[in-house]
Amino acid sequence: MEPNVGGTDRTVRVVLGVLALLSSMAVVVYGGGLTGDLQTVVAGATLVFAAVMFVTVGIRRCPINALLGRNTCHGRE
Repeated sequence: MEPNVGGTDRTVRVVLGVLALLSSMAVVVYGGGLTGDLQTVVAGATLVFAAVMFVTVGIRRCPINALLGRNTCHGRE
């Protein structure tokens, strides 16, 4: 499989992943005004989002980019 995530796209994904990871930790530590199960769901969802961002950066492949026909990896067609 050819990579379809490159350059600026990778940088944005890393930044979004870090922000989501920090948000998840903040929800766990501070609660964000959430109680019980809702706190767990929000923290888990942001953690999953962060994991997806990091995985797509690591493998340089995004299924959504492939479905949309996008290739942000310059120098490759």
